Amino acid sequence: MPRTRETSAGDCPSSTIFVDESGAATTGSKFFVVAGIKVRKPGELARAIKHVRERHSHPHELKFSRVNSGNVIVFSEIITALEESDAHIGACVVKGTGRLGWEQHARVIAQLLWGCINRGERVGVLMDAISTPVGESLEERVRSITNGRLRSNAVVSAVCLDSKSTDLLQVADLVAGAIMHERRRAADQGESPRSPKGRVAKKLATAFEAPGLLDGHEGRVRITTVEMRARTRGGPARSQLRAV
Repeated sequence: MPRTRETSAGDCPSSTIFVDESGAATTGSKFFVVAGIKVRKPGELARAIKHVRERHSHPHELKFSRVNSGNVIVFSEIITALEESDAHIGACVVKGTGRLGWEQHARVIAQLLWGCINRGERVGVLMDAISTPVGESLEERVRSITNGRLRSNAVVSAVCLDSKSTDLLQVADLVAGAIMHERRRAADQGESPRSPKGRVAKKLATAFEAPGLLDGHEGRVRITTVEMRARTRGGPARSQLRAV
């Protein structure tokens, strides 16, 4: 996921990034996690997940909040399918958020994407929908901010969808929820690692060789923690993300 490889015009890889979040950005929770899964063959991963659903007759959403003792095997197999795919996972963890408006939310997503996109890569981004004012577009704001930071047109398209419409958005929620779980557990606020949710979070951490799902930029994982701070400098207040 780190942007370390230059590509020529004739060698331009393309990926799809599915983005979802855990924690309510509008309620001022202690942590807010935006996570993404980046895949170059999304159809293959989608089919593998569908196969898990079919074998277990599991029609429900694959969200982390739905993990329980009766379906933990389903979620474990979903993580195995994710591990066996070409997926990379990333997350931007916002610490001590307060309330985030839609523009701040867009900046957090852009921070995540900035860390996920390689030099020369072109991506399409699919995000869980959030509410914006009439006449404002989360999609265009995310695309503009990300491409501005990358100084390229790397994000070719960005689209918001209802997460119920695609399993891969739900898997992004699963990743976000697992990271949130581990952050809360580290702060002595989460469930036991032996609980169903704890077992799923550990399964994800083990599969991607990221113990504790802590900050790091190794292998197929890129996780960063930031704080949202106000910046004025003689003008109207604006939010700014700063690494912790």
